[in-house]
Amino acid sequence: MSKHSLLNHINGITLTDFAFHKIRLHLDKKTGPYMFNIIKSVRKRYRWALLAIALLISGSALLLQLSISVQKYDAKIINIAGKQRMLSQKIAWHSNTILNTNNYSALHTQSLKKSLNVFKSAHQQLLAQSPNGEYKYLTPELIKLYLYEPIQLDKSVTQYILEAEKLLYQKGEVKQSVFSIEEVEAVLLNLDKAVSLYEQSALSKVNWVSNLEILCWLLAMILLLIELRFVFMPMEKEVTSTLLELQKQKDFVQQISQNKEHFIARASHEFRTPLQGLITSIEALEITPEQESIKTQAKYCSLRLISMLDELQDLQALSAGKWVPHLKDENLLESCNKVVIAYKYACKQKGIKLTSHLDESLNCICKLDHQRLQHMFTELMSNAIKFTAQGEINVSAKLLNNEFCLTVKDTGCGFSQVIADLEFDSFKQSNHFQGLRTGLTRVQYVVKALHGAISFKNNETHGATVTLSLPIISHKEALVEHTVNSNLTCLVVEDNPLNTLLLTRILTLLNLSYECAVNGEIACDMVSKNEYDIIFMDLNMPVMDGFEAIKIIRSELNKTMPIIAVTANTSDDDMEQVYKNGANFHIHKPISQQAIEDALNSIREINFTCSEGTC
Repeated sequence: MSKHSLLNHINGITLTDFAFHKIRLHLDKKTGPYMFNIIKSVRKRYRWALLAIALLISGSALLLQLSISVQKYDAKIINIAGKQRMLSQKIAWHSNTILNTNNYSALHTQSLKKSLNVFKSAHQQLLAQSPNGEYKYLTPELIKLYLYEPIQLDKSVTQYILEAEKLLYQKGEVKQSVFSIEEVEAVLLNLDKAVSLYEQSALSKVNWVSNLEILCWLLAMILLLIELRFVFMPMEKEVTSTLLELQKQKDFVQQISQNKEHFIARASHEFRTPLQGLITSIEALEITPEQESIKTQAKYCSLRLISMLDELQDLQALSAGKWVPHLKDENLLESCNKVVIAYKYACKQKGIKLTSHLDESLNCICKLDHQRLQHMFTELMSNAIKFTAQGEINVSAKLLNNEFCLTVKDTGCGFSQVIADLEFDSFKQSNHFQGLRTGLTRVQYVVKALHGAISFKNNETHGATVTLSLPIISHKEALVEHTVNSNLTCLVVEDNPLNTLLLTRILTLLNLSYECAVNGEIACDMVSKNEYDIIFMDLNMPVMDGFEAIKIIRSELNKTMPIIAVTANTSDDDMEQVYKNGANFHIHKPISQQAIEDALNSIREINFTCSEGTC
């Protein structure tokens, strides 16, 4: 694959991110106003529904209050009418006592006077009229009872009061027949009729209010049904359809995200295989001293391409929340030196002076994600070189109180504005950051994940200074050097001849014996017939891939030797699946001798345990 074609593929990844970003913005613009309209419509309908229910509740409450008021009012009138019967009897008793007894007590006179005043006042109250001449408390039936023949209760009561006053105040001859048993019984009977008519009137009012309340209840039920049919059901339908539409859009975005992730993983796999051959070929070149700079340039470019692939995959994992640091015990000074040495050529080509001061305190073993540290260091160096046309770049690093402090200072154009924090969205980053425009975003993610800090500022004269600090755990003791056991027999399962050549060359340098298979099916057949100490298994092969081969070796052949997956696949799902099938370790292409040694040392204990038959 040519360099031009490779760059087009990488730009395609960037365009995929750009397309995803544009689709996300389009969906936000589309669904945002639509959701606001839905909420506005729901709110409006809900308010009208609440208002109607509130009015009905208020009307029912007013009717209830009216009913209570009417009952209290009618009870008062009925009570007055009922007292008239009792008072008429009392008046008759006192009057007859005074008329028929010569030596009566003065108490009879006092009681007669009191009862007569109450009886007279109550009668006047019952027959009270409004200013327009209408009776306040009398119904047509009561008017007929009180005023018209044959009963004329008003006339009888008035005569009754008049005769009682004559007797009480000695105003003339008293007509004693008025207080006879027959006359009093007739008055009592008519007063009973009056009370009954008052009670009937009150009962008819209560029935009217009760019917009105039932009508309000029916109206409330009808209103609720109308609201259910024309407000809440359409509202539910509209909200449901909106949620379904949003779910479709969400699924669409998720599908785009999955496609992007799959594309990045696939592109990474396709790039890493030829890059493996490219790096191997560069390493194998026998050149003259005058051509050493060309070889260095080729190595720098190939390593930069691998770094770009790592950058994209790291960013994908970070943004998806799947990234975890890989902590290893390595020499911190050596990790930093690898980055500085790699950029000496770039600075030389551009005519920039590179000065570095890596403090001796870095010369210790630290538990840290050294690869991610180198990535961050590389990104800061790369941006410093890009924006420094002339002058120098100064790099300094030290270890102070279990904190790694790195400063990259350049004499370039500096920042056009104050940067308090990097944007995670690469499309919002300033033009100061070039390349794939994902590197510093990844730096930001990693710094936060490792509980560190990064700051950007312009120098007083010209240029910029970037400071990075990370908390680390350092060890004073030196690393224990492990030697690879040379009495191991390996099976290399790889369909690419160039990759097979490189891997077997490394195994030869490590004094390990090996056999080769070009696909998983042949590998399974060889494993069933021969004994191997370690299997190096590629994952993407014709006939039978590495996933299926590992599964068969573990589940059907019941073999327990360590299996190291050697693959260009970097998908987390693929790695999870390969370990689930039974792999013990994995190495990403392009591979190196150091990576093989680390893998062999990592499975040393597994190999020992399996040889004891307890794996």
